[in-house]
Amino acid sequence: GKGLPLVEKVIDQGIGALCAEAVGGMKELNDATVEYCKTRKQFGVPIGKFQVLQHRMVDMFMSYEQSVSMTYMVNMKMDESDVERTKAASGAKVQIGKAGRFVGQQAVQLHGGMGMTDELNVGHYFKRLTMMDTLFGNVDHHLKRFTNAA
Repeated sequence: GKGLPLVEKVIDQGIGALCAEAVGGMKELNDATVEYCKTRKQFGVPIGKFQVLQHRMVDMFMSYEQSVSMTYMVNMKMDESDVERTKAASGAKVQIGKAGRFVGQQAVQLHGGMGMTDELNVGHYFKRLTMMDTLFGNVDHHLKRFTNAA
């Protein structure tokens, strides 16, 4: 009877740590993608000069920044009430899950065929972010958990 709230708190703390790791992975993917787009040339110009690719990199950066904010928020709410902590953890997990998948997919796409090779870390970070999406519950689980946290 009394153990479940303690287990839930520990899981929420794990989610806070997981969010921090995911943010680090997203940062690496953003940095690697921007650098690659600066150096990879197509039609004699760096592909980073193409506006459509710039927009994709901006979207990646925005997803990363929103995830940073959610990571700060969830870790600041750890000592709040159970309801506040639960909502913060589940809200952060939803953001991290969606953003991690988006940033990872975009990084792989912008790197072209090289995105999933063992020679680049891009594929490794994408796989790790994909795994993190399911750890401690996936996006769907945390949407329900957030809704039920009344």
